[in-house]
Amino acid sequence: MLFRTPATPTPPDSDEEEEAVNSIANSMLMMRAGLTPVFDAADGMRADLLARGWSPHIAEALTYVWLQRVITNLTPLVNAGGTA
Repeated sequence: MLFRTPATPTPPDSDEEEEAVNSIANSMLMMRAGLTPVFDAADGMRADLLARGWSPHIAEALTYVWLQRVITNLTPLVNAGGTA
């Protein structure tokens, strides 16, 4: 199963499994749509730093740290502030 190619997908065993796979796929698409502006902003920030004369390595490092912090802040924590 781990070595299958996309050309030979494993058929779902049941409707429940197919529903779970569709739910995960939809969640991933929603997450991609939500993070696209963040990655676009990071690309713009890096381009701006390069245009201002920063070295490519420093511009990439600053953008990476900023992007990492933003994604961390956007990630919900399990049981944060709630009761389990």
